[in-house]
Amino acid sequence: MSSSTMRAGRALALLGGLTATTHAFADVTVSGVIRDEDTLQPIAGALVTLQTTSIRAVTDASGNYTLAIPDEAGSVIVAAAVGYFNRSTTYEGVPADLDVTLAPVPPADDPGYTLLTPDQCGFCHPNQLAAWSDSPMQRAGLNTWLHDIYNGDGTPGGDGGFVYTRDSVFAPTNPASECAACHQPERWLAEPFAPMETPSDATYPSAVSSHGISCETCHKIASVNVENINYPGIIEGALTLTRPAPGHTQVQYGLLGDVDYVESPGFMRASYQPQLAAEVCGACHQDKNDIHEDHTFDGVISEPTYLEWVDTPYADPASPLHASCLDCHMLTNEETQACEILFPPLTRPAGSLRDHDIRGTTPAYLDNAADLEVEATVAGDELLVTVDVTNAYTGHHLPTGVTVRNMILLVEATHETGPLTHTGKQVVHELGGVGSPDEGDYAGLPGKFFAKVNHNADGEGPTFFTDATGITFDSRLPALVTDTTEYRFAVPDSGGAIDVRARLIYRRAFRFLTKAKGWTEDGHGNPLADVQAPDFGHLMESVDLLVTACPSGADLDGSGDVGFFDLLSLLGSWGPCPDCAEDLDGDDAVGFTDLLIMLSNWGPCV
Repeated sequence: MSSSTMRAGRALALLGGLTATTHAFADVTVSGVIRDEDTLQPIAGALVTLQTTSIRAVTDASGNYTLAIPDEAGSVIVAAAVGYFNRSTTYEGVPADLDVTLAPVPPADDPGYTLLTPDQCGFCHPNQLAAWSDSPMQRAGLNTWLHDIYNGDGTPGGDGGFVYTRDSVFAPTNPASECAACHQPERWLAEPFAPMETPSDATYPSAVSSHGISCETCHKIASVNVENINYPGIIEGALTLTRPAPGHTQVQYGLLGDVDYVESPGFMRASYQPQLAAEVCGACHQDKNDIHEDHTFDGVISEPTYLEWVDTPYADPASPLHASCLDCHMLTNEETQACEILFPPLTRPAGSLRDHDIRGTTPAYLDNAADLEVEATVAGDELLVTVDVTNAYTGHHLPTGVTVRNMILLVEATHETGPLTHTGKQVVHELGGVGSPDEGDYAGLPGKFFAKVNHNADGEGPTFFTDATGITFDSRLPALVTDTTEYRFAVPDSGGAIDVRARLIYRRAFRFLTKAKGWTEDGHGNPLADVQAPDFGHLMESVDLLVTACPSGADLDGSGDVGFFDLLSLLGSWGPCPDCAEDLDGDDAVGFTDLLIMLSNWGPCV
């Protein structure tokens, strides 16, 4: 069979977990019991760590732990448990029970508390501040696309297309919506259900806008209520914060589990919060709309990413594929100090701290999300192209995020005489853009459109997620799933070389919305690939093949040459034969002329 196969796809090393110092051998075993300081009851599931290393244990139901450590006097062992301040003890060189009592974090939350500014946090954590500054997290409240959708005032053409405050059916009763709960959380915490600050406001951009998702927005979260994971952002019922009242101990939640600062009034104390790895991300990357306007958020899912991840092996700690949100989107760096003012310094090995420049749909991620495999076969007068798109490297659907995100597969076949005619039915949906393909409008071309498309109460769509009452279709790729499509093209009688090309293209918004808003940049001011030739989107994967077709369709079996089996097929169809491949001259019968055509093309196709 005359066919060609090629595959494209690259796996970026995004799943690298934290590294830490380990030791070649363990000289001594220490043990103890971790208890609640107030009740002296044992704490099950507490984390016990040899500080700055990966040597750690988890307490049993009776609070007991056993830890094998190097026999080095002065080694610091830190105990940590959810809901408690971390606390350490020191191994002095004599094997002994090293018991630790942990003080509960006061559960009270003071709404009057003023969040520390990023600059205040940066005094102790300058590297984290530098990484966060100008990141998408920091700019979440300044996103121009957000403002265009919400109030039409983010860019010069922002009032084109859908504008929530003008067009949503919920604008009269809920003019603020819940946008600020994720994009301007400092504003929301100060005044729940307050409208976002937008460029039309005289105060814009104030601190609540320019801080975006700031340090204490995340590190004050004591727990995420996964039962209400579809609530948007930091809205009541979605999560619990610990904002201290005046004179109370300052707590910061983190993932390291081995941080223990001097216990001094007014100074920060650390508490272990494992939900920072995924569930805290889910607070804003998983939600439904509130179509009943009763704050139950039981409508249509708009942000789906967290629950998509939950349904994959990536969310299973026992799976070899296990990776949290942070493992992919908050990579480790070469920094060795989590805090710059500690003395003596608490030095950690490179690769044990995470970079606070959190990214998502950058070229590095998009280029390493999917595999694209193409097979092309010529049989008679037809070219069959089979394309496999596999969501091979992401822990969620592809694409994911807000419903305007989409992905387009384009398949082309070109001969020296021009593009081949597509005779199949698999084409790009109209949301790929209606108009000129030379300007990025791909509707009706051979290919496939990958997106989640919703509709409003009148069945019309797509609509903005706030107004959605149902899903029209969802063609996105779940993690580790392969989508297979076929395309058929008419081969010219002259045969010859045929170039086959498949492209997988990512777009940040539906084509009609990009046109209506006149967007030329993304929401953070970067050039928008969606409007740039030649792909009019970010080219994620591309495969090019060259196949050869025999003239006049004489290669009936698609073997790449005209030979004995083709002759047998022709002779077996001798006589009247309308619409059959053996009718090489198209007269609805197989006869002497067809035989002459075959014999004149005998041998390998060239």
